[in-house]
Amino acid sequence: MPFKSLLCHVPPQADLAAHVQCAASLADEFQATVVGVGAAAVPPFAGRSGGAYAAVDSQWLAILREQHDMAMEAACRVFDAATGDRQKTWRTSWAEPTVALTAAARGGDLIVVRHPSSSHPDRYTEVDVGPLVIKAGRPVLVCPSSGSYLSDAPVLVAWKDTREARRAVADALPLLQRSCDVLILECSSEADPGPAMARIEDIAVALARHQVKARTEVLSPPGKTGEAVLARAVQLGADLVVAGGYGHTRLGEWAFGGVTRSLLEQDRRFVLLSH
Repeated sequence: MPFKSLLCHVPPQADLAAHVQCAASLADEFQATVVGVGAAAVPPFAGRSGGAYAAVDSQWLAILREQHDMAMEAACRVFDAATGDRQKTWRTSWAEPTVALTAAARGGDLIVVRHPSSSHPDRYTEVDVGPLVIKAGRPVLVCPSSGSYLSDAPVLVAWKDTREARRAVADALPLLQRSCDVLILECSSEADPGPAMARIEDIAVALARHQVKARTEVLSPPGKTGEAVLARAVQLGADLVVAGGYGHTRLGEWAFGGVTRSLLEQDRRFVLLSH
């Protein structure tokens, strides 16, 4: 099923909006609507009630509201500049960007986000890819910080025989169909590569029914699997890596498995993750 609704969080800074341009170019291909979400939350502060403190709190809240409104107006201008006269929808929220995108995902097909600025983004103004992938129930396309266009260059599918990987392949189908070359790669520690090859050949046969001609390959990397996947993506000249998003919460923070973490730490390739 082609993407008909592309969601993206839009920052108020134009130099941080390459992913919005990417969403706009994909919308052209799929004749889709771009949904821009301007969202930022106010960090909690120690409010007091009564007397002079109540007046201070009221003034402070008024200032914060004015700053939020100005930021959303700037974000809307960035969105309009990136999307032009395409079919689009704009919405704003006082929620944290991750929360706002997760809620908006019920009406979307693909979420397009910018590569995280750090391993601990500011949750009040930036998208946290970890909980977004886990909670949104939609595929998330993570764009390099300068990635304003996703070409039809080769795609590497990082396969693992799990629910998440199966979901990722199905979710990525419109992008696989537009690619000039698709490689399904499984990294296996088994002495006999036969079972792994049989698994990914099943995927290739299934994709062929959707007009995707995919090649298959089994690797037995001596080191970390995530590093092997990225190295193979470089050799292939892949612009996009498709993978299942594996993670869990630990002490209130999201911790990812090795391959997912490696894919999110690099900033040169597009990554599509599904959970």
